Amino acid sequence: MRDDIVVDSSKIVSLENYNFSGLDASLIGAIKSVIDYYQLPLTTSWIYGMTGYAFLHVLDEEMVKPNIGPPEPEIFKLIRNLGIDINGFHDYAEGEDFKNLQAVAWEKAKLAIRSKQPVFAKNIDIRNQTSVVYAYSDIGYYTKSWHTGYEHSEDVIPWKALGLGLCPCINCVNSRKESKFVTPTGGLISLHWAKPIEAVDELKAFKEALEFVIHLNEEGIYKWEGKAYFVGQKAYERWLTAIENNAINKYYFSLFIEILNEGRHHAAKFLAEIKEKFAFIDKQLIDDGITTYSAITSRYKMLNEMYPYEEPPVIELNEKERCITIVKELMDLENKALNTLNEIYACLK
Repeated sequence: MRDDIVVDSSKIVSLENYNFSGLDASLIGAIKSVIDYYQLPLTTSWIYGMTGYAFLHVLDEEMVKPNIGPPEPEIFKLIRNLGIDINGFHDYAEGEDFKNLQAVAWEKAKLAIRSKQPVFAKNIDIRNQTSVVYAYSDIGYYTKSWHTGYEHSEDVIPWKALGLGLCPCINCVNSRKESKFVTPTGGLISLHWAKPIEAVDELKAFKEALEFVIHLNEEGIYKWEGKAYFVGQKAYERWLTAIENNAINKYYFSLFIEILNEGRHHAAKFLAEIKEKFAFIDKQLIDDGITTYSAITSRYKMLNEMYPYEEPPVIELNEKERCITIVKELMDLENKALNTLNEIYACLK
């Protein structure tokens, strides 16, 4: 515990058996944590597939937000189909509005935890990552995240720090000091809580997930909260242009690769589950999808080996020509995979 913050442990209110799942796609990881907390018998692949996340590649304009993913409200809508109702905040604010939103979120989080409902939040500790909030005290939140286990990682996060990405672990604290980090006066307040509800028919859930994936890919580029996002082929094209012009940051590129590798791995596993559940769907179509997503995964594994996550961050991208070749192969494979998803969707009409 840091010397300047002392918490009476008897005043900490916490949830038992609510743990960080450790997925690279941290929003899906938080949802998996919620599902495990409620002891719902759903695999990680099923969650990935039924949210459409397994099949999507979403890229922000600056290519620096690996965990941006598709719009959260759309993901939460699809999660309802699996039997989880998620409510909360996902709003940008500045100045006094930001402070007021922090205060409202704080009260809602405390109420949820007292009601034995799991809470998760983005930018509560690690920037652009979603962490689980398993407890609170009079001072603030306690989280579990990718930094859990580091010195001071389990220290309390003052409630006025929500949305600022001020991880208490020793590495992040030192990094902020070295970079002379200036605490912003606004940002994204993204905090949610969840409760179980009745799930819908699995076939209906699958159909809606495919509709979401197909629609987003057809759009190619969409606007959300004033920002442009690139999907599927458009995302790969933007990558290629950036790589060719030496305008891509290797550190963020490596994080995108980890998430996409994980997602495509679960895409293949999800389709294998679909094959077992829905016998009326052409098995050859499903097998084609599994084969293609397995091939995509193998390419991402190559990229992952070429560009592993490193601390301190490495900016420059090496082996550029080989990287371009693999990304072009990925574009072709992803296009083939999307065509297969369209054919599978046609079987559901």
